Amino acid sequence: MDRYQFEDAISTYLDNELPLSERKAFEEFMNANSDAKNLVDSIRTNMTSFKTLSPINASDGFMPNLHKKIEFEKNRPSKKIVNRPSKTLFGFTPLYAGIMTVLVVSFITVGVNFWPESNSPVNTLPAYTGNISGSPNSAPRNPSIDTNQDAILAASESDSADTTIQKKKNFKLGNQVKFVKDQP
Repeated sequence: MDRYQFEDAISTYLDNELPLSERKAFEEFMNANSDAKNLVDSIRTNMTSFKTLSPINASDGFMPNLHKKIEFEKNRPSKKIVNRPSKTLFGFTPLYAGIMTVLVVSFITVGVNFWPESNSPVNTLPAYTGNISGSPNSAPRNPSIDTNQDAILAASESDSADTTIQKKKNFKLGNQVKFVKDQP
């Protein structure tokens, strides 16, 4: 017998309802463990002290009042039930539906304002063409723009406004200058 079986059998042992074989195993466990014996003795003492207590008298209306309170509590609606409004729009209350509508309309308005207009072509020609150090040439007033924007982008070989590219000039000096590599 282990400790859990022992503790489960204490009340049946004290009521003298254990079969003989289980009673012997119970008493062997109790005699082998002093804590188990102390536990059985303390429970036996508590049971005898409860039997010696004087009975408590309740009023005559105690039981009927108790039954009324029990019936009231059984029939009382639970506090956890939440009354949901009967009018909803797509699962939203009118207040939240209004807030959601304002948010959706605002989102669409902002999206439309950031979306580029497809009717007006984008002017891909630079406003100033020519040499930066020279005098500026005015840009044409109504430039003719090819509708095929990809062809314009593919045709440009270099950026004329890029100042990081240093163009190397080839000078034809002929026989005037002798380079180190040209020596015989």
